[in-house]
Amino acid sequence: MVLIAAIALAAACSSEPITVTTADYLEALESVCAQTSVTLDALPRPPEQITVAEFATSAASALDNESSRARALAVPADAAEDHRAFIRNTDEQAAAWRSIATASDDQLDELTVRIGELIRGRNDLVDEMGAPGCRRGEV
Repeated sequence: MVLIAAIALAAACSSEPITVTTADYLEALESVCAQTSVTLDALPRPPEQITVAEFATSAASALDNESSRARALAVPADAAEDHRAFIRNTDEQAAAWRSIATASDDQLDELTVRIGELIRGRNDLVDEMGAPGCRRGEV
């Protein structure tokens, strides 16, 4: 019995890793983005329905979740650099939104500009990657 388990374990360890195609990766990434878009689109809009701080905190949480889900994806080698850039951009957006949640009024303009720059950078990146489903609103 122990011998059979050892053989099965050895066979499992020596098997080839499952490779993912770029098309499969992009489809999975766009699915992650679509889920985040649904979450972001469902947020009430400040200042009538929610405070700016509450909106910013919720947006940061949605982007943190997107980043975590993107990190879990299998990534083909030819997409690894762009994938890391996507995650970095998403993390930077989440951080900027968290900053807005605690910012003073005189800091809001600068942070809003920063988020706009990050969104434009993300849109350029995902267009280059072939994942237009990951674009965010035009800024």
